[in-house]
Amino acid sequence: MDGLRERDLRNLLEILGEVHHAEDVPSFRAALLDVVPRVIPNAYTSYNEFGADGTPLVAMVTPAPEQRLLESWARFGHQSPLVERYLRTRDPRAYRLSDVIAQAEFQQRDLYREVFAPLGVEHQLVVTLPAPPTLLIGLALADARDFTDGERRVLDLARPHLIQAHANAALRERLRDVLAAVEAGLDDGGDAVVVVDARGRVELATRAGRASLRALGGDPGSPDDAGLPAPLAELLGARKAPAHAILARADGGEPIAVRRLSRAAGGATVVVFERRGRAASRELLEALGLSPREAEVLQLMMRGLATAAIATDLQVSPRTVSKHAERIYDKLGVHDRVAAVSAAWAALDSGRTAVSA
Repeated sequence: MDGLRERDLRNLLEILGEVHHAEDVPSFRAALLDVVPRVIPNAYTSYNEFGADGTPLVAMVTPAPEQRLLESWARFGHQSPLVERYLRTRDPRAYRLSDVIAQAEFQQRDLYREVFAPLGVEHQLVVTLPAPPTLLIGLALADARDFTDGERRVLDLARPHLIQAHANAALRERLRDVLAAVEAGLDDGGDAVVVVDARGRVELATRAGRASLRALGGDPGSPDDAGLPAPLAELLGARKAPAHAILARADGGEPIAVRRLSRAAGGATVVVFERRGRAASRELLEALGLSPREAEVLQLMMRGLATAAIATDLQVSPRTVSKHAERIYDKLGVHDRVAAVSAAWAALDSGRTAVSA
């Protein structure tokens, strides 16, 4: 930063601060066209994207000039001394018109007479942002006065950071599209899936997942931690959260089962709730070595029913249900309900059991 004035440094930081928050490429373009005229005053700021073969892909100018001037630019833009310099040298650094051509010589060109003069501008400052492998971005500032060395250096210093900010915005956009596709695919299958980030915020939720969150007393549309229901927040906050759990509904209705809970390295957690009406076939649960009644009890456990509810459903005493549960645990080689449900779902997911209506 040697030789950069404090004002120019503030301008540089303001540009970088604006563009690095862009969540997608359109936001990056809009942020750049908004911040640059504020920190480097000019009459017209233009943003252009070109393909590898030079084909114009995006052209944005603020403020928007008359259509006839845009058409003139399309006809005579190749006469720009700055475009000529870049095509000759492939040097992407910031340059002014006055760096590459005498003003009197430039005024002899059709580009000046048909575009610059009608716009009331005499000077231009251009920086190029190569965005490999197939994209070239050009940012051009035009004004009646010439640009200073400090303003040129601000754009030069910002250039590599702008390239990275564009790449980051493009990556976020692709990830958002991928997540939207995943969410749509899961919605089509009716899966109740919720992804919670390390801060306890819901990052992704299918329709069925959002319904489960609401049933547990949460608000999946909330921008803060309040969107996560207390039972799930408590489960995720546990030092050794089980992979399977039964959570109480806010309305006191049938509990909701967490069929799978997986933590990612970055701190996010994927929660898969049991889909309503989905249960392991009793016949195939019997194939795990259970009696018909034990298979029936385990099936109800997998639906999230508590011991008392199972007893009511089967018209037996809670003590009888507990005895059946003990025999289930023994036959499956586990020690509690969570482990038994986990073993049953593992069998279901591996294809050894089937789904019944």
